[in-house]
Amino acid sequence: MLTRAQIKGIFPKASEADVEAFLTFGEDALKKSGIIDVVTRLQYFLAQLGHESNGLTSREEGLNYSAARLMEIWPGRFPTMDIAKQYERNPEKLANFVYGGRMGNVNDGDGYRFRGRGYIQLTGRDAYREVGRISGLNLENNPELAAKPENAIKIACSFWTWKNINPACDVGDFTAVTKKINGGTNGLNDRLQWLSKVKAVVSTAPKPATTSTSTSTSTSTTSTVMPRPKPEPADEPAESLSNPAVLEAQKKLTRLGYYKGMINGIYNQMMRAALWAFQKDEDLPQTGRLDARTRDELNV
Repeated sequence: MLTRAQIKGIFPKASEADVEAFLTFGEDALKKSGIIDVVTRLQYFLAQLGHESNGLTSREEGLNYSAARLMEIWPGRFPTMDIAKQYERNPEKLANFVYGGRMGNVNDGDGYRFRGRGYIQLTGRDAYREVGRISGLNLENNPELAAKPENAIKIACSFWTWKNINPACDVGDFTAVTKKINGGTNGLNDRLQWLSKVKAVVSTAPKPATTSTSTSTSTSTTSTVMPRPKPEPADEPAESLSNPAVLEAQKKLTRLGYYKGMINGIYNQMMRAALWAFQKDEDLPQTGRLDARTRDELNV
């Protein structure tokens, strides 16, 4: 299980209440969700929590935005400053506007009532109901429970189970994990930075679960075999090897503002995110890989 030193190493600004709750309730929740079984699952989980909760410092969505910030976050809903000004610094009005009528929010006030809470920023009546069912908490009728430290880690793990996120972890697809949590790739670069930080602290796989059965005549031990990530597709260089085409692509994507990592020719999660964003903007198939069409577009 994670130690206090590891939790503080990853989330140094977390309050003592959050650290204690994580230590007290985290092990059981992580076991039930299967997150603790494979190191990649645990790393991805902790990285996503780092982004969603700002390092375990926020258990409730901050909606006290300026008009300019509203236009950045929801450009489709706030296309002009005049519209954005109507919702500036008004969290309740804003939540009911941007969340109302979707995600299971059907009643007046549901948008604010079921705003983002917990380490994973649970949002919408549907999510509160389903995650509450899995976690054994009546969140639909008591949504404020999601913001309490003693529930936050259990709810985050239950959300992970509800969205069936472990398979994406097992094939090393951090972008897919982000989409399952966020619905898109908002904040992907920050999430990747959290992942690098987590890997520096949690670098070894937890011990496999072992079941032992003893009788008066014999003893048998069964060890759980952990799934290994699938190899990268053929057109993706291995994550530990430098590749000249990737090196040139990194240089160009850096100049274009898409890539913010080290220019070393290594295809990694940050490079995948940069390619995905570039392909989206250039109306290319969004593979996240340096495929033939993307190479042509970048001229590498």
